[in-house]
Amino acid sequence: MSEITSSVAASAPLHISSIVIHLDDASNKKVNFAELKFDSQRQEIRRDSEHDKNLSANFDPAIVVTTERISLSAHCQHRVVGKFLRNTTVKFSLNRKEILSNAVDHGGQRAYQTTKEKMTVVITISELQSTTNDILQICPRFRLLVIGKTGVGKSSLIQQAFGINEVHVSEHRRGKADIDREFIAPENQRFVLHDSQGFEAGDSDCFMTAKDFIDRRRKMPNLRDKIHAVWLCLSIPHADGRLLESGVEEFLKLRKEILGDIPIIAVFTKHDVFVDKLELDAMESNECDEAALEALKIDTLNKLCIQPLKEVAGTDILHTIVSTQKEYESTIRQLIDVTTTNVEKFVASEAALTMMIAQRVDIGLKIKASIAGIGSSMNFTGFTMLDCLSVIHKDVIDVWNFNDPHCHLASDQFKALMLKDLDKTDLPHTGEAFDFGLSVVSKVTAILASLAGPLAPIVVSVAAGVVLIKWAYDMYQRTNIVLQQIMTYIVDLTCIMQILFLLASTGPISPRVIKIAIKAYEKAGKSNVHSEIQSHASVTHSGGDDALGMIVKLINDHSIKAEDVQGLRTKIGLPVGSQVDEEQW
Repeated sequence: MSEITSSVAASAPLHISSIVIHLDDASNKKVNFAELKFDSQRQEIRRDSEHDKNLSANFDPAIVVTTERISLSAHCQHRVVGKFLRNTTVKFSLNRKEILSNAVDHGGQRAYQTTKEKMTVVITISELQSTTNDILQICPRFRLLVIGKTGVGKSSLIQQAFGINEVHVSEHRRGKADIDREFIAPENQRFVLHDSQGFEAGDSDCFMTAKDFIDRRRKMPNLRDKIHAVWLCLSIPHADGRLLESGVEEFLKLRKEILGDIPIIAVFTKHDVFVDKLELDAMESNECDEAALEALKIDTLNKLCIQPLKEVAGTDILHTIVSTQKEYESTIRQLIDVTTTNVEKFVASEAALTMMIAQRVDIGLKIKASIAGIGSSMNFTGFTMLDCLSVIHKDVIDVWNFNDPHCHLASDQFKALMLKDLDKTDLPHTGEAFDFGLSVVSKVTAILASLAGPLAPIVVSVAAGVVLIKWAYDMYQRTNIVLQQIMTYIVDLTCIMQILFLLASTGPISPRVIKIAIKAYEKAGKSNVHSEIQSHASVTHSGGDDALGMIVKLINDHSIKAEDVQGLRTKIGLPVGSQVDEEQW
């Protein structure tokens, strides 16, 4: 056992979520009831039924034990001769540190086991749970079905929306797709893609294959296996061109019968090509009035796409127009937003949150998901501060879902960098209104300009200090200073995640890019955040709910707007996040 683990075992409280007392088959005892004693407390455990030979109890909330010695007494009836019964007591002298140190995995939970006189006691230990971990157990990946003909732009759309390098949606024969095949990108494992080719005229096989696949998935009992959304990809046709093949028309007419509540979004692709042609035609005809051109774009899209779609599918059909070109990134964000909103409304909130985690184009949804996770992670009573901060850290980095193959964001070195300034109370506060995104960009460009070369080492101290480490292992208490430190950690980490999204949204994450983000935050807004939290005196009186409100306010005040991301990246100029360097911590 490491020194740190020993330290945790020595100081951490024990959270007992259940106790089970088993009797050996050969035993002629029967447990009537049991008593758990620690400190001055006593917990009695009784059988649910007189016919039960064994005894068990679940505790919600868990019993919190901080004293070293624990006594468990099992009061039994012992059959001696014939029907003669004698009362006996089997006493277990337990030790909190021993239970914590010797607990092992038992059915997915930590449990301690001890045996005496043909009687086995199993104590299950409750641990502080990560909110995102609970959600991702229910729905670990967003499951998306994409339908469309070869060449419509499905691959580039998926690459852009989920921040992956490449996707081969039709690998078997050119133009053919295996709808049952699950595509999971190694650099983003929070979504799974199913691909269906378009429904060509006269090709009933593909239509029936898709219909059968959706039906099978709808009948699956677990949310993780169901289809969460469908993107129907359609090319914007040329003037007087046909938008929908007969097979697609049939699918849309039967969509409610086939899909049930699964949202389907008609996605009109290659909007940039459509716009370029209209603008070129306008220039050639000397009709370059900007307002008239914008009106023409809307009218033409309505005539070629939206009206024909609604005539077949009804006026309530969801639809959006996209392009994967950089200057049209807002169209991808709109698709993600429409999908997430309708998945939350018609499928499940867990699937919607998984979509927020999986997508890598909308920083606003990342911030929203972070806040949702934080709001469910504020009940820390009875756990060490290290437990609290570890869960917060995991929740936040899970939501941002960076391509981090070497787990740098989960490393002790990064956590130490996050901890090192939490106890500082003398940071200056400018009190000036500012744009967080622009401030970050100016600091990043200054940092990069100050480096001697593209791989010059960036020095950031990672020493958290003995005092801070001791504080982190102390028991959580709902006091002003403790809430202040937790609030500071949450806002600091969320701000750094935003900067990393600017620098390396598709990764891979490296120590170098993390250190650039940390330094940029230190110069751009850290002092403002710390000072505002330190001046928030009402935390003492209002507790966690008021603290959460302040966290949300600070995150919103120091957030980068989704519509500004591409412009800010352009200002930075250098492909900071594309460098896979060997720089160490």
